[in-house]
Amino acid sequence: MAAEQPHKVTAMDVARAAGVSQSTVSLVMNDRWRGRVGQVAADQIRSIAEELGYRPNITARNLRRGLTGSIALAVPTLTNPFFGAVYGGAARAGEAHDLGLVVFPMASDDDPNPFRSPHQAIDGLLICSLSEHMARAMSSGLPFALLDTASESGMPSVTFDLDDGVAHAIAHLYALGHQRVLHVRADRDAWTFHWRSTAFHTAVRRHPGMVATEMLCSFSLPEARDTIVTELNRHPRPSAVLCDDDNIAVAVYAAAARLGLAVPNDLSVIGINDLPIAVLMTPALTTIALPGQELGRLGIQMFLKLRDGQTAESVTLPTSLRIRESTAPPRPETAP
Repeated sequence: MAAEQPHKVTAMDVARAAGVSQSTVSLVMNDRWRGRVGQVAADQIRSIAEELGYRPNITARNLRRGLTGSIALAVPTLTNPFFGAVYGGAARAGEAHDLGLVVFPMASDDDPNPFRSPHQAIDGLLICSLSEHMARAMSSGLPFALLDTASESGMPSVTFDLDDGVAHAIAHLYALGHQRVLHVRADRDAWTFHWRSTAFHTAVRRHPGMVATEMLCSFSLPEARDTIVTELNRHPRPSAVLCDDDNIAVAVYAAAARLGLAVPNDLSVIGINDLPIAVLMTPALTTIALPGQELGRLGIQMFLKLRDGQTAESVTLPTSLRIRESTAPPRPETAP
């Protein structure tokens, strides 16, 4: 005799147990209950569904709504751990809403349309640290959320408070006695790097006697090191450096070593991002921490609102200066 097949729990089973209609269960399980079902009732329905082991048919739901259940996260590169943190935060938030996440590294000269038929492949995009122009070209009319990129047209975005982070970094250097500060700026056409430059010059102007210099730098570390060596050979040499990224700070350390300069005794260095490598560098890197996972999580929330036709407000995430061992007072001969 064939074994009896276990009963598959349905939305009707949940409705009976909760004492509500099947349509109410559908609203809650499809995350469309707000404004239609009370918070207490929604929580109770979800709890009963979990207790009974009910799982909605995600594929059928997406077909009914004309969705794929997938979104793309576009980033400049996959080699920077910062974007791994962004992906982690977005993936976990997306999972809670049955959204799959695919990642595409998009250089500025890449084809901005990685999909032959975007509307058949994805429901929208998260655009991280890329230009708004590229975002619009990639989206092909699909909803998208901007991360680490402010919109010139007033679109909502999730960004970092770079003004505050850079201001604290420059104030820290000024308090140590530094007055000649070099900004090593990433040679990449993206809002976040343009704004880091603006924040740097604004912060320096707040401190009397401080002198700012700036240079463009490749993300190719050997090339960056050689360019920085040339800059540090100029006279007068800066006593402190602010880098657009912790990886660039690695190149500054290498350039300093090639010139026989010690960090921080001869050259103080500050990075941006607080990547895992920052605490492993010798000396440990002082850096401005950017909460990448939170950026990804909030990006998913913003995308869901935009997808569902709701109003989304821009969000600015706080930054923090992590003071470690790579900053110190300048030597008397390099002090002002």
